[in-house]
Amino acid sequence: MDTTHYAELMDPLRDQNLKALKEEVFDVCVIGGGINGAVSAAALASQGLKVALIEKNDFASGTSQESSNLVWGGIKYLENHEYGLVWKLCSSRNRLMRAYPSNIQEIRFFGTISESFRHKPWFIFLGALFYWFMGRCFTKPPRLLSRATIEKDEPNVDASVFSGGVEYSDAYLLDNDARFVFSFIRQALNAGAVVVNYVGADDIQSTPEGWVIDARDHESGEQFEVRTRKMVNAAGPYVDDIIEAAELKSTHQHVFSRGIHLIVRPLNNLKRILAFFDDTGRLFFVIPMENRSVIGTTDVRVGQPETEPSDDERNFLLENINRRMKLNPPLTR
Repeated sequence: MDTTHYAELMDPLRDQNLKALKEEVFDVCVIGGGINGAVSAAALASQGLKVALIEKNDFASGTSQESSNLVWGGIKYLENHEYGLVWKLCSSRNRLMRAYPSNIQEIRFFGTISESFRHKPWFIFLGALFYWFMGRCFTKPPRLLSRATIEKDEPNVDASVFSGGVEYSDAYLLDNDARFVFSFIRQALNAGAVVVNYVGADDIQSTPEGWVIDARDHESGEQFEVRTRKMVNAAGPYVDDIIEAAELKSTHQHVFSRGIHLIVRPLNNLKRILAFFDDTGRLFFVIPMENRSVIGTTDVRVGQPETEPSDDERNFLLENINRRMKLNPPLTR
């Protein structure tokens, strides 16, 4: 999904902020205009700090505009007994739902369980009930689904291949992820932050006074310096590149995986998310997105952030969804 080219919409403001970026010394410079960078800039600027944010492309142009639009409490981590993580994720989900009721809303997940699955539906239901308690009973309670209930509530789902299921609640972004990110960019701007897109960090030097970032305007090609006392590395999959540019050392390094989504015609009533286990035992979803359904996601290890979906991944999702739903005609490429 392409984001709006905000540079074209905000040329006068961009020129003004570009001038300030070259002339002022900042308390903090945030590198990266995805969700983490946007929230960091908004939070820091609201506390009275002089903040700059630079993004080498458009705001939310990377992973922050390519999510599943889900805000969840980590139910899948229960199987690995990561209860502390689930507790924290549920707390964060609840806070977000309270703070942004017009953007983040509860949605039901309609999960189906095949006869050969490693756990019975009643056991999955107990897990969903425990998940509901871990979430402080903030959402609607889960319910156990019989084969007859699946057939009645979701007639497009092929109930004959399932022994039952579970319905539970999490949350999702009602609008979309990129617009949600840009709402924090606006908050940062309103709080006085200097925010500029299409400006990349080519090199970074440490000085006694802080950091000097050798920046480049990707619109004009001009190179200039940004001076800041502190720096926040919010470059997403390019975090390691910023660490290397700053000649810092870290014991951690990112590994990358690719997950794809297929945008198709509506497959259900668009009021709930369908959850299936694929042939490998991994969850995938049918997610409503306005008047379309989004199927995904896959999980393939890759060596770098820049990647493209493969035919095998597309075929894998199509084959799995066609085996689990009564679609006329079946989905094809």
